[in-house]
Amino acid sequence: MTTPDAEPNEPSPAPAPEPPAGILDPYTEPPAPTPAPEAADAPPRTGWTLTALIPDAGREPSAGLTDAEAQAVWCAVTALWHPSLLARAAAVPRIESITAPTSPGRDELRLVVHGLLDRLPSGYATQAEDAGAVLLESSPGRDRTVRELQTRLDLAVPESALPDDSARDFLALGLVRWMVRDLASAMGRPDAINEEALARETLAAADAWVGGDSGAVAGRLKAAFEILTQARESVYSVDAYLVDICLLDPALPAGSIAAMLETKLAITFLAPAAAIEAQATLDPEAAAALNQAITDGWADVIGGTYAEAEDPLLPIESTLWQFRRGGEVYRDHLDDRNVETYARRRSGLWPQVPQLGRRHGYRFAVHVALDGGRFPVRREPKRLWESPEGSSLETLFRPPIAADRPSQGLMFPWKLAATMRIDHVATLPLIHWPAPVASWYLDLRRAATHSPVFGRWATLNDYFQLTDRPYETFRPEPDEYASPYLAQAVAARDPAPISRFARHHRLRARIESASWLRALAKAVAASRPDAAAESIAVDQSPIDEAEAALETRRYDEADPALDALETEWSGALARSIAAEARPDARPGYLVFNPLGVARKLAVMLPDASPDLRPEGALIAAQLTDEGVAAVVDLPAFGFAWIPRDTDLERPAAEPGKVSASGNVLKNETVEVEFDPDSGGLRGVLAIGESTARLALQVVMTGVGRPVDGKPAVARMKREKFEVEFAGPALVQAVSTSVLIHPTRGNTLARIVLRCRLWTGRPIVELDLGVRDLDSTWVGHAAGADPWEHHLACRWAWPDATSTIRRLAFLAPETTAAERPETPDAIDVSTRRQRTAMVFGGLPYHKKVGGRMLDTLLVAGSETGRDFRLAIVLDDEHPHQAAQDFLAPAPVVATDTGPPPIGDRGWLMRTDSRSVAVTHVGFLPETFDGRGWGLDVHLVETTGYHARCRLQFFRNPTWARQYDFQGETQGDLSVEGDAVWLDLMAGELYRVVVAFG
Repeated sequence: MTTPDAEPNEPSPAPAPEPPAGILDPYTEPPAPTPAPEAADAPPRTGWTLTALIPDAGREPSAGLTDAEAQAVWCAVTALWHPSLLARAAAVPRIESITAPTSPGRDELRLVVHGLLDRLPSGYATQAEDAGAVLLESSPGRDRTVRELQTRLDLAVPESALPDDSARDFLALGLVRWMVRDLASAMGRPDAINEEALARETLAAADAWVGGDSGAVAGRLKAAFEILTQARESVYSVDAYLVDICLLDPALPAGSIAAMLETKLAITFLAPAAAIEAQATLDPEAAAALNQAITDGWADVIGGTYAEAEDPLLPIESTLWQFRRGGEVYRDHLDDRNVETYARRRSGLWPQVPQLGRRHGYRFAVHVALDGGRFPVRREPKRLWESPEGSSLETLFRPPIAADRPSQGLMFPWKLAATMRIDHVATLPLIHWPAPVASWYLDLRRAATHSPVFGRWATLNDYFQLTDRPYETFRPEPDEYASPYLAQAVAARDPAPISRFARHHRLRARIESASWLRALAKAVAASRPDAAAESIAVDQSPIDEAEAALETRRYDEADPALDALETEWSGALARSIAAEARPDARPGYLVFNPLGVARKLAVMLPDASPDLRPEGALIAAQLTDEGVAAVVDLPAFGFAWIPRDTDLERPAAEPGKVSASGNVLKNETVEVEFDPDSGGLRGVLAIGESTARLALQVVMTGVGRPVDGKPAVARMKREKFEVEFAGPALVQAVSTSVLIHPTRGNTLARIVLRCRLWTGRPIVELDLGVRDLDSTWVGHAAGADPWEHHLACRWAWPDATSTIRRLAFLAPETTAAERPETPDAIDVSTRRQRTAMVFGGLPYHKKVGGRMLDTLLVAGSETGRDFRLAIVLDDEHPHQAAQDFLAPAPVVATDTGPPPIGDRGWLMRTDSRSVAVTHVGFLPETFDGRGWGLDVHLVETTGYHARCRLQFFRNPTWARQYDFQGETQGDLSVEGDAVWLDLMAGELYRVVVAFG
C-alpha cells in the first residue's frame, strides 16, 4: 500500500527520532512525566439515613419466634430498600437491635417492627423527636409500609420512574443483604460484605430507577447481587445446594403447576402419580410446560406410588400395585420418563422402601415424613439407605425448612451456616405447597435469578448427580418407625379408621385367589394336547378393574366384581381338571386352595348330605345353621374333591375329636376355656399343658380419671354363655358380656364373643361383636386421642420375659415398641412355646405393662362393630397362619368327580416353608417370546438365605428372574418340573416361568 504525495503547503514531517544511545554512552535519567491534574473529590452523598430496628439483630432468632412477628420483621427490613427511598438516602439501610439502638440523629428515619414499639428503650421516642429523627412503626404489609414511608418523607415518585414491579428486585436485594449479613456473622465473618461497593451500586441503581434507565438498573443491581455473592463465597467458597421442593396433591386446582413454573429457577415437584394425573387432566398446557422444563433441566418430579397409601400396613401386593400403577401414570404424563427419586409427603417410611424402590427402578430417596409419625433422623445430609436384604438407595436425610412459614425465613441463614460448618456438602432443602408461600421465599427466588448468592439452586435429581455418592450405610429397624395414620384418620372423622384395613386385607386375599384361579385355569387348559390358540388369550381388564377399585378404596365396587371373578375362574379351573362324564362318576365338589400353604380348612358345601362321612380329603362334616360345613385337607396350591352324597359303607367320623365341657372347648391340639365371670377367654393352651398361654378380654378406655395412677378401664361381666355346636366337625360357643363403667356401674357396651374350633384345624377362630355402645362414649371418642380413648381386645400372657415378635413384610421381627403396628400377627415366644395372635388386617396395637397387649377395635368415628381374630399355637412360620386366616377356598359343584388324577392334587408348590408366594399371574406371552407362562412373586420370611424349588404340574421350558419393571436379573436353572430359586434374607423375588 502506498502513501500519496504531500501537498506543497503541508507542514514538513516531524524529524526522525534520535537513534538510541549505545551501551557505552553515559546513562541519563529520562525526564519525569508531567503529573495529571487531580480530579476533584465527588461531593459526599446526602439524604436520609434509613435504619430498621428489629429483635435479635445479628443473632439467631429465638425458638419462640412467631410467624406473625417474623413477617413483621421481614416487612420492616425490606421496605426500606424500595428504590424511591434509596434514591433519597445517604447510604443503604442499616439494621440495629430494637433493644439497644444507637442514638438517633437529624435526617434519620428509624423504622420499628410492627407491634414492637414497647421493646424500645425507655424514652427513646422522645430522644428521636428531640434529635429531629423520624420514628415510625411499620405496617403489617410491606406495600402499605412503603406508601406510609413515602408519605412521611414527602416523596413523590416521578413520572420518569420505572414500573413499580421492577422495584421488587430492590426489595429482594434488601432481604438478601440482611441474610448474607446474618450468614457471615454465623460463620464468624461479620465484615464479609464490601459495604462501600454495595452502597455504590445499590444507590446508583436507585437513581437510575427514578430516572427511568432500565439498562443501568439491571447492570447496577446485578453488580450489587454479585457483591453479596462474593461475600458468601468468602465464608464458603464451594457450592452450597438449595433444593426447592413443591408439594402437589390430587385435590389441588388447575394452575398449581403453572404458578411455580413462572420463574425459570430449579424446582422439584413432590407428587404422587395421582397428582400428576389430576393436573394433566385439569391443565394440559401446564403439564406440557412441566415436561418442557424437565427437558430443559430446571424442573424435576419425585414421588413413587400412585397414591400415598398406608404401605407399611397393607398387603405386599397392594404396595406393588401402587408402585406399578404409579410408574405407568408417570410415564403416561411425563413423556415416557421414569421418576428416579422415591419421596412422599405423607408418612410412608419403613425398612422395605429401598428394596421396593430398587425393584421398580428408583435410584434415590428422601427419608423424611412431612405429616407426622416417628422416623430416625441422621446428622449428615446423605447416606445409603439399606433394606434388610441389602438393596440400597442414595438418600437425602436432611429435613427441609418450610418455605410457607415466615419464621423459617429468619432461620434460613443460620441453618445454611450450620450445614456449611458441619457437612461435607452444604445442603438445605426448602419445601412448600404451590400457594400460599412465605414472602421471604418469593424474594429469595427473585434474587436467585440475578446471582446464586447463597449457592446453587438444583433439582433433587441434579443434587444427587452432582454430589459424591456416600459410602456410609443406614439400615434401620422396624421399631424406629411409627405411623400417624390412626390419629390422622380419627382427626379426619374417617368412619372406618381401623376396620377398613381388615376389609382391605380380605379383599386383597380374594384378588390374589382370583388371579391364581385364572392363571392355573389358563395354564391347565393350554397344556392339553388339543388346546386351541384362543385358550391362551386372556382378558386382563376385569381383574385390573377390581384391583384398581380395591386400591383406590372403592370397596363396594370391588366386592361384587370379585364375586363374579371367583365364580368364573373357579368354574373354569374345575372344568379344566374335572373328568368327562362317565357311568361311575359321582356328584361332589372341587375345593381349591389358592395359597402355597397346606391347609385344613372349613368350607360350606351347598346341597350336600347332612351326614357326610370322612372320605379322602374330607376330614369331617357337620350340619350348621348355614348349611353343611366340611373340614377339608387341602394341598398347597392344589385342590380336593369332596363327595356330595353320603357313602353309607364308610364309618362315621370318630367321636371326641372336638368337645365342649362346661366352659372348656377342645379339639385335637388346642384347649380354650371361657372365664365364667368376665365372659372373655380365661386361657388358651395346648392339649396336655397345665398353664394357659394366652387370655383375652375386651376393655374400654377413656371412661374416667385415672385411679391410683392407672387409666380407668371398663371391664367385662358375663351375662350368658351357650355352646352352639359340639361336634363332630365343629365345637363352637358364644359368650355375651357387658362392659361396666368402673365407678358408675352403668353398662357401656355389650360384647358377643364367639369361639370356634374345627377338628384337625390348629387355629382358634374368634368372632367379636360390639353392640349397644354408649352414645356419650362414642361422642367423646370421635374427637379424642385414639390411643387413650378406645375399645380394644386385650391379650395377656403369663411370662413378662417372653419375646414379642411382629410380622413385618411377612417376617417375624423382635419388637420393643410400645405401639407395635402389624396387620398380620404378633408372636409371643418362650424357649419351648410360640403363641401367635392373628389379626386379620387389624393393624393397631398397644402394650399395657410387660405382658399385655391391646388390639384396637373401636376408636374415633369407627363404625365397624364386627371383628375376626385368631390364635395359633407353635407355628414356626406365623405368616402362613396369617395368610390362611384371610384367603378363601372356592368351592365348585361338579357332577363328574372325582378327577382322573385323584381326589387331591397340587398344581404348583414350593419346598420351603420360609418362602411365601404372594402372587401368581398368567402371561399369554413371556418376555422373550417363549410362549405362555406364569408370573410368580415370592418373599423370604425368616431372615436367612433360602434355596428352594418351585414346582409345577408340568415341566417348564425356561425361567428367568425379573425386577418389577421387566428388567432381567438372571436366568434360572430348570430341572424337570421345578425351577431352582435362591432368595436372599427377606428378599422380594419375581420369577417368570415359560411353558409354551
